[in-house]
Amino acid sequence: MTVSSSPVTPPAGGVSVAHSARRRSSPKEERSLIGLLSQIVVVILFFAGWHLFSLSDMAHRASMPGPIEVFARLFGMLVTGEYWLSVGSTTLSWLLSLLMCIVIGVPFGLLIGRSMKLDWSVKFLIDFLRTIPSLALIPLVLLLLGPSNAMVVVVSFLAAVWPLLIQSIYAGKGLDPVLFQVSRSFRLRMRDRIRFVLAPDVLAFVWPGLRLAVTASLLVTVGAELIGGAPGIGSAIQQALLFNQQDTMFAFVVTSALFGLIVNFLLLGLQRRLLWWHPSMRGGRS
Repeated sequence: MTVSSSPVTPPAGGVSVAHSARRRSSPKEERSLIGLLSQIVVVILFFAGWHLFSLSDMAHRASMPGPIEVFARLFGMLVTGEYWLSVGSTTLSWLLSLLMCIVIGVPFGLLIGRSMKLDWSVKFLIDFLRTIPSLALIPLVLLLLGPSNAMVVVVSFLAAVWPLLIQSIYAGKGLDPVLFQVSRSFRLRMRDRIRFVLAPDVLAFVWPGLRLAVTASLLVTVGAELIGGAPGIGSAIQQALLFNQQDTMFAFVVTSALFGLIVNFLLLGLQRRLLWWHPSMRGGRS
């Protein structure tokens, strides 16, 4: 009895079935698409509700403009230098306050977290100071520094440093000594120890505090400019309100919202690049 050695020919539709299976979207991609569509629908409903409310008598009495008027005014201000001076001033104050939070909050937090005695010594002081509303300090800082960018930076720093400091304390407490013993056993250089052992472990703890610090510093920066009169988006909102320019006021409010949205997208992108190894990122969650 002879056995045929000819190759087995797959069915005619096998190739097309395989291609269609590969082209079929994964459940993760379908969930991402559904999430994106739901967000778009919510934004459309929000602007539709805003437009309908702007047509009511209550909105007319308050001279509240609709989204069409606000965005038309915003596009008109994009070509003016005054608009970009306000945005630039707010951006500079926010970046300086955030830089101060990182430079001061992270090293001091790690130092406190690595020392049990120091942790118990400053625990009450940190809990007391972080409960003080930062905007309540504006009158005092305003008397010391005047309506300047320095006043905004100090007030924003006092609001945003606490979540970063506390997360850095937890990072210092959570450092695994076994990792450092292993790095010494492999005779890694200090630069490699910091890069491959210390930095990833610390970054996983510090990153949530950094995201909170970014949001808090941006909110308080605009609020301090609004109350203290320092140049920036907040001061532009106050000036528009005083001169009853409602469309201009709402245009700057939308600008601050777009500013925060852009910063959030940049942070998410940076998070995917820095924390790609984290289980939450491997699972596709941000």
